[in-house]
Parts: sequence; C-alpha cells; structure tokens
Amino acid sequence: MRVLEMGATQKRIPVKTAPATAGSESRHLNAPLGSILCSLSYITTDDLKFAQTLQKTSLAPLGRILVAENIISSDQLLVAQSLKYGVPRIPNKGSRPEPDLANLLTANFCRKHCIIPWKKQGRSILIATCDPDQFRANMSAYPELARRTKMALCSKETIYSELTKRHSTAYRRKAETLVPEQQSYRQQNPVEWHGINSIAIGAACGLGLVFMPNLIFLGIVLWACAALTSSNLLKISAALSRRIHSPFHAPPKPGSKTVPASSAAQVITGEMTRVSIIIALYRETEMIEHLLRQIAKLRYPKAQLEVLLMIENGDTATLSELDRHTLTNIITVHILPAGPIMTKPRALNYGLGFCTGDIIAVYDAEDKPDADQIDLAVARFATAPKEVACLQGILDIYNSKSNWLTRCFTIEYAVWFRLILPGLIKLGFAIPLGGTTVFLRYSALIDVGGWDAHNVTEDADLGIRLARHGYHTEMLSSTTYEEANNRIWPWIRQRSRWLKGYMITYRVHMRSPILLLRQLGWRKFVGFQIIFLASLSQFILAPVLWSFWIIPFGLPHPILPLLGPNGAQAIISFFLTILGADIIISLFALSKTHHRGLGRYTPTLWLYFHLGTLAAFKAGYEMIFSPYFWDKTTHGHSLKSVKTTPMQPPVSQSLTE
Repeated sequence: MRVLEMGATQKRIPVKTAPATAGSESRHLNAPLGSILCSLSYITTDDLKFAQTLQKTSLAPLGRILVAENIISSDQLLVAQSLKYGVPRIPNKGSRPEPDLANLLTANFCRKHCIIPWKKQGRSILIATCDPDQFRANMSAYPELARRTKMALCSKETIYSELTKRHSTAYRRKAETLVPEQQSYRQQNPVEWHGINSIAIGAACGLGLVFMPNLIFLGIVLWACAALTSSNLLKISAALSRRIHSPFHAPPKPGSKTVPASSAAQVITGEMTRVSIIIALYRETEMIEHLLRQIAKLRYPKAQLEVLLMIENGDTATLSELDRHTLTNIITVHILPAGPIMTKPRALNYGLGFCTGDIIAVYDAEDKPDADQIDLAVARFATAPKEVACLQGILDIYNSKSNWLTRCFTIEYAVWFRLILPGLIKLGFAIPLGGTTVFLRYSALIDVGGWDAHNVTEDADLGIRLARHGYHTEMLSSTTYEEANNRIWPWIRQRSRWLKGYMITYRVHMRSPILLLRQLGWRKFVGFQIIFLASLSQFILAPVLWSFWIIPFGLPHPILPLLGPNGAQAIISFFLTILGADIIISLFALSKTHHRGLGRYTPTLWLYFHLGTLAAFKAGYEMIFSPYFWDKTTHGHSLKSVKTTPMQPPVSQSLTE
C-alpha cells in the first residue's frame, strides 16, 4: 500500500496492463471510451458489456463503473481519457506542481473538484484534474481564468497528496472550526469556567448543608425524583406514541407500491444518488478484516459509492494492518494531519471535504449493517421532503450473549433505538443522533456546519443543531449490529465519554436559552431539557436516591420527618413504580427484536445503570480538566466468539447473484 503524506493511500486489486501503442492518439481522439479501452486491451468485449449493463441501472459514467468494479485501474482510465480528449497525463512520480500557483484557486475549491494548478505554459496555465468530463463546468466558477487554462489528467491520489502538502494547515483548521464558534465548544476555558462554577456550587451546597442540611437534602431529593419521573414519563409517552401519526411518517395509501431504491432515486434526480461513507479509524487493527468484509457485502452499486477511511497521524498500527489487505477501488485511505485535538468529529469533518456524494453515511469499524441499508436510505431521501435531512438507522448488538453486561447493553439499545427515538420523533421532539448508521444530506450537513470537532458526542450535538436549523430526522427501518463492551471498566470509560458529550452539548445549546426556545419551540425545548438535563441529573444524583434503600431495613433517614407519616411508604412505592415501568418498557422493546430471551434480565437493569453514576463522576472530572479527551473504545473482544459471514467476492466476480 502506497502511503501518501497526509493524503490518500490505496492498495489496489491487481489488474492487467497494456501499453498504449504509438500513433494511437489521433485515431482515439473523441472516440467512445469503451472502444479505446478495448483497443488498448485494458478490457474485453465481455467486460464492456458487463459495465454497460450496470450503467443502465446506476447511470454512472462508464469509466467510473469499470474502476469501481476493479476491472481497470484508475491509471488505466487516465490513459484512455488522455487519448480521448487529446490532453497530456501527469505522471504519479517525478513531477511537482509549481509553488507560485498554490493560491490561484482556493484550497477548498481544488479539494471539492479534485483539480490543482500545475504549471505555467506561456500565457496559459496547465491545470490537472482527475475528472475531465466535468473540468469545464468546474472551471466556469473562474470565468477569466478559464479562458487561459489547459487541461491535464492526473490521478486522484496524486492530486489529493499535493493538495494536502500545500494546504495541510488550512484543511486541518477547517476541520476543527467548521461549526460556527457560537455553536461549538471550542475557545472554551474549561478549567477556569467550570472550575469557578463547580467551586461556587459546591460552596453553596456546603454552606446549605451546614445551616439547614435536611432542607437542602430534601431539595436535592426532589430534583432527583423530578428528573427520574420526567425521564420515565418520556419513555412511556414514546412507547404509547405508536398510535400517533407524524406528518413525516404518513402511512402509504391503500394500493400503493413500494418504490425500489434505484427507481426512486432516478425519478427524483435523473440518476442514482452518489453516497459517501466516512469511517473514522483509530487503533482498530482487530477490526480491519471485519470492516472490509462488511463493505463488500453492501449491495448499493459500487460506481455510486465511495468509502473514506480516516486514519489519525501516527496510527501506524492501523495503517500496517490495512497494508496486509487489498482494498477495492471504491476505498480511499486519508491520513489526518496532527492537530491540537484528536476526535472523531474532526476526522469526519476532514473527510467531508473529500466527499463527492450527495448523501453522507457514517459508520464505525465494528458495524455490521444490513446489506440493503444504503439502498433504503437513498430511497427514503428520494421521496422525503427536503426538510428531512437525516436518517438514523437502528442499532443492535451482535455479542448480546457474551455476559451480563452485554445483555443489559442489548436491552438498553432495544429501548432506545426501537422505542424511545421513534417515539420522540413521532411526538415532534428533536433527537440526539447515534454515533453510527447516520445518513445525512450533504447540502444540509454543510448548511449546519458539519460536526463540532470539540464535542465528544458529536452525534447528539448534530441532532439538536439540525432541529435548530429547521431540519427533521427520521428513523430508518434498517439495522446495524455492533459490538457492546463486555468489560466493566471499558464500559465506564465509554459511558463517561457519552455523558461528558451530553454535558458539553447541553452547555453549548443553553448559552442562549431564549434563542434555543425560539428556534426549537416549546415542545422540542422541553424535550431537550428532559433528554439532556434530566438524564444527567439521574446519573449524578443517583447516590442521593440510593440512600433510601436503608428504609426497608428499618434504619432512619434524615428527611423522613419532612415527608410526613407516610413518607417512607410513598418513597418505596415511587421507586417500585419506576422499576416496574422500566421492566415493562424494556420487555415491550425486546418484543420487537430477536432478543426476547433477554427479558429475564430486565429486573437487573437498575444495577446496570448504577454503573453510569461512576461514569458520570468521571465525565464531570474530565469536563473540567480534559473536555476534549476522547476515551477510545477498544473493539474486537467478542469477534472470535461471534459467527460472521465469510467475505463475499466483488460484484464483478459474482454477476449471477
């Protein structure tokens, strides 16, 4: 695998090569690309017929289909295109662009259209591109310059490598500051701000406990009970919302037929939608083979699909593991430049600048998505209102039987993704997104500023920011299976990052509560408070509620006198009611999955969620001293014990399927 400095790297499937014959330039000028490739012996007639068959459904350019199906290499395509257009080719080695042309075109324009000013030729300027079909249309943005430009062809890898060498700092800073500052957590002095606040709140509570301890303790108890009650009422409302019809979830009319993904996309856009998948990787050596296997299983036409693997600078282990595998032509590997922070949203923003798709999909390394998941997402976007900017897939667990921890994790995911999130959407609330299996319209994502590179739960933040800009999120009826943490301490570390991200998200969006209320409206605003503030309060104040478990043992509690003669009975009844509601909701959620056998573990969820309190305290500490620290979740612990589907051959080798 050839590693380009802070650029794209690819190890390709070997393809046959053939030199271009001398004197072939004139007879190939403006000839059909397929006939040129055949005359060069790069493809056979059967290859051409196969690609043309795929072109009828994908409507992608012929050259892109041949490359995506690994029939030819991108270099072979450039040879044929240079003959077709009568333009020179720039070699991958031995030639460099002239430095004084670095600022002739903007860095982002060059990256978006994969072009780069190369050198001066008299009064003309030679500009390299990897997409000659769109060169003139792209250069129309610079009409004066376009009159004196000449086109040359160059590989995408070489162009991206040179661009990142030229503009590495600019691309890095853009990835870190894509979200407007007022909507981001950057430029925050956590130690100063949160330290002062924490000291002030702690001092106030300490003084209160000294002079009126019972009253202060009662106030904390009432707040914790209110948070617990509101969260459970939200769960119950979400469970009962199945009978409520949302304007964005209108049922199909009687007699209507489901439109396939390919047909729906072509009806709306005139061609199949191009999809870009971004996968951020960091120390994922155990998951590379699994990841490539899952990419190979996706059924969406390869010519309309691109996969960007984002690797952190210095992660030589993951790069070495990738080097052991052969990557198909739809996969590119991008090495991020080193920066002051190292977070997943920064990697996603960096990759976003290289995306060419109209739909952006986000996956994690351990994911096992349904094979037709992208088809379903494209079909829904093709028929949905433009305000529907995001589709959230259902997440499930494939190692649910590893131990008690993964069983509870599976129950939690079933409740969240199959009950609460769909219910919140139907009730008209804004939802925090999951970190994977998220599909976004590129235009909407750019409109809201991408991901906040300084938020460790960029998914939750993005879901609220989309709502603030007037966009809607829907659930996609397709499942991705992922690995649950099966060890206590890694689970706490992962959960502490999630809770810290919730704290950051709440703080960012509550900088101006009145503006947030005006943008979200009362319903979404109240939902935001319950989802974030009430959830955080439950974990942080849980030890206060734990103290009431001494009552059944006949031990005195300091606030019982303030609750009246029936206070103890009321408190116990309250907790039993909450516990019973959680069990019923969990059983209801499990009934929608193949995990019904886990129902007997639902009574133990109260113990499972107590672990979240430890994570909340860790999150609170990091919120003050290291808010941007990404506590990496290690994957692959359960893969050896989980049955996986063997890797499938590329589509070009399995035409009969």
